[in-house]
Order: sequence, then structure tokens, then C-alpha cells
Amino acid sequence: MSVLEKVYSFIPYSLNKRLTEKRLSFNQVNTRLLNYNMALSTPSLDIQKIVDDELDSCVSFIPYCAKPSIDYVCPASDINMRKNRKCLKLDGKKCIVPCSLGRMVDILMEKGFTKERIFVIDSDSNLFPWLKKKKSEGYNYFLPGVGCHYGVGYALRYVQKEIGMEGCIVFLQDYDPLDKDHGVCKTIFDYNNMEKIDKGKRTKISDESLRIIEDLLSGDLEI
Repeated sequence: MSVLEKVYSFIPYSLNKRLTEKRLSFNQVNTRLLNYNMALSTPSLDIQKIVDDELDSCVSFIPYCAKPSIDYVCPASDINMRKNRKCLKLDGKKCIVPCSLGRMVDILMEKGFTKERIFVIDSDSNLFPWLKKKKSEGYNYFLPGVGCHYGVGYALRYVQKEIGMEGCIVFLQDYDPLDKDHGVCKTIFDYNNMEKIDKGKRTKISDESLRIIEDLLSGDLEI
């Protein structure tokens, strides 16, 4: 376990959420965006210029746990376990199951993102090499990157410092943190367990975040 992992292992979820948001809210832009479960990885980032001039230099990553569970089951899941990178819409197929991941894929593909520019996270150990590869191919930004507060707090520094990518973050909509089986990741151990199996976390991308990303990519959102 690295020093960073050891530090994060002792931070309760509620405190980690506050620290993550405090780190990101250095200006009025992020203070406003955080009200909508969003933030810029670096508050001074000119996201509008990126949308206007460099959208073809952007990739996006979305966690598998945004796939539906409980009330609806992702038809691309393996034996009712969501933990894979499969998405029917990424393969150009239709999907009628209500799914926030699928809705985000729709928005991205309507704006010109191809399958090769969208990563469904099954594990960080697969995401980080993918981001490194995309960076070497000339992609400099993630728009958006989606994750829980714990994942963002843990991984963002690595993505910025080691890989050299910046962008827009969308925080997953969290359910009851006191729900030990289906709540948010509360420690590094819970987070790392997600690397192995689908823990059934009840998370999704909020409707509000989806609308804002759609407006942002359309050039209709003034930041």
C-alpha cells in the first residue's frame, strides 16, 4: 500500500467529500459547478475554449457502477454482475433499460465521441493505462470524467501529475453512506474491493449533471 493509499484509508467518507470539494472550489466557477455535482479538475481551466476549439482532443470515462442495478438490470451484465466494460450503445445497439451511463454515452456520441474515446471503468488498473495511451495519442482532456467523491479524491492527483490530463469531473449521485452494502465507498479498502467485484453500489449520474454536460458540449452553458 502506498503512502497516499494509507492516508486515504483513514479518511471517513464525509470528511473526504468535504476535502475533495474544498480542494476544487478555488474560484466562482467551481463553487457554482459543485452545486450541480460537477467541478473542473483545475479551477482555472478554460473549459469553454476546450469545447469550442479542442473537443477532438477529449476523451471520457464513466464507471461501470453507473449501470442500473436492483430495479433494472443492465442487459450487458455478466450473470447480473455489472462489472465489465460492455455497453450496448457503445456498439451501436439499442437499449431500452433506464440507465444513466447509457444516457451519458448518447450525449457523448451525439457530440462526435467515438467508442474509442469512451471508457467504461471496470477498474482503475485498466483505466490508468488507457488514459496514458490516449495521452500518447494526443488526447489531453477528459470531458467528462465520472466518479464518486472517494475515487476522485484518490485518483485525480495521479491523473493530473503522472498522466498529465485535465478536464471536467462529474460526481456520481451517492446513496445512503450508512448503507454498508450499497452505499458509497467509505475507505480505501472498500474502494479497492471494487477493483475485484461488483459491490452493488447504488450510484448513478444525476439528471441535472447529464443536462449540464449536454449544454456544455453544445456550447449553451456559460461558465
